[in-house]
Amino acid sequence: MSAHSRNISSLPPFQQGGLDSLCGLYSIINAERFINHSSDYETQQLFDDLIHFLARRKLLSKLLIGGIIHTEMLLILEKVVGKQRIANVYVPWRGVPNPDLTTFWKSIQFFLDGTPGRAIILGLKGYHDHWTVIESITNRSILLYDSALIKRLPRSSCTTVYATWKRKHLLLPAQTYFLSNEILDISQYDY
Repeated sequence: MSAHSRNISSLPPFQQGGLDSLCGLYSIINAERFINHSSDYETQQLFDDLIHFLARRKLLSKLLIGGIIHTEMLLILEKVVGKQRIANVYVPWRGVPNPDLTTFWKSIQFFLDGTPGRAIILGLKGYHDHWTVIESITNRSILLYDSALIKRLPRSSCTTVYATWKRKHLLLPAQTYFLSNEILDISQYDY
């Protein structure tokens, strides 16, 4: 375990409430916290900014009850989080047919190559209808920094096609956001 991994584990992910559908907001908050090691005060400020933004756009009650959809996630990342908090948001699989699991898995591994200041927000369906943050990935599991305290997704239970009893975690490549606090040459992430 690297020193970076030990340091971030001392900052537990913020958790959403049991009755709301704010996992999308919490995935944004937790990704920003993971990338920037934000203090509780800075994280509270981001949460406040998100709530005010949603209230001004009359989206708060809709998102609180029904959750965030892909286009709203993009809007929030662009308008609220922006370059001040996360330098680069890249959606490599947007508008691309779903890749097979191996191709998608490798793209995550390539991006999260141990470079500090990177995280991935992942949309899930199947067993979980959820937004989460990928902290790291091995050949066998995705390790999460998650608002519902889900710790890992075993590769043997994942798919990019359709959920089944065995492959119950449907990973949504088109709803996957690669985040970094550095400016990236995004051409290297085109698949």
